[in-house]
Amino acid sequence: MAVINLIAQEQQMRRQLERKTRLLGFGWLGVAGVIGACWASLLLYGSSLNAQRAQVEAQLTELRPTLQQLKQTQAQLAALQPLVSTLQNAQKDTRRWLQLFQHFSQHTPQGCYLTGAELGKRADPKKPMEITLKGLAETQQLVGEFMLRLNQHPELENVRLDYSQERALSELTSVVEFQVTAQIKGTAQTQSNPQGGQSGS
Repeated sequence: MAVINLIAQEQQMRRQLERKTRLLGFGWLGVAGVIGACWASLLLYGSSLNAQRAQVEAQLTELRPTLQQLKQTQAQLAALQPLVSTLQNAQKDTRRWLQLFQHFSQHTPQGCYLTGAELGKRADPKKPMEITLKGLAETQQLVGEFMLRLNQHPELENVRLDYSQERALSELTSVVEFQVTAQIKGTAQTQSNPQGGQSGS
C-alpha cells in the first residue's frame, strides 16, 4: 500500500510540474509577443521618421534655388542701399531749396529785387553750408528789411551783409547793390551724420 501511495504522489507532482511548465511557456510566449509588438512599433516609427526625413530633404531640395535667389536679391539690395540713401538725401535737399527760394520770392520786400543766388563751397565740412544772395534795392532800408526777413526763416541763421553800395543808373536815379550771405541750418557734418550737407554742395 505504501508503494501505491508513492506512485500516486509522484504522478500528482508530475502533473503539477507539467502544469507549471505550460504556464511558464505561455508566460514566455506572452512576453515574446509584447517584445515583438514593441519591436514592430519601433520599426514602423523608424520607417515613418525616415519617410518624414526624406520628405523634408525633398522640400529643402526644391527650396534651395529659391533660397539662393533670395540671398542674391538681398545682396543686390545691400549694394543699392548707398544709391537709395543718396537719392533720399537729394530729394530732401531739393525740397529744402524749393522752400528756400519760395520764401525768397514771397518775402522779398517790394522795391527789392534778387539778381542771383549761389551756394558757397565749404573748406571745412563741419561748418554749415552758406547761400549768397545778390540783388538791387531802391533804398538801404529795404536791404535791412530783406535781411530781417531772412533771419526769420527757420532754415537760415547767421545772416550777414557782405556789402551794400549805391550805383547810379542815371543822373536822377540810383539803386543800392547788395550781397547777403546766410548759413543753412542742419548742413554741417557731424559724427552721427557723416553725409549731412554733402548732397547740396
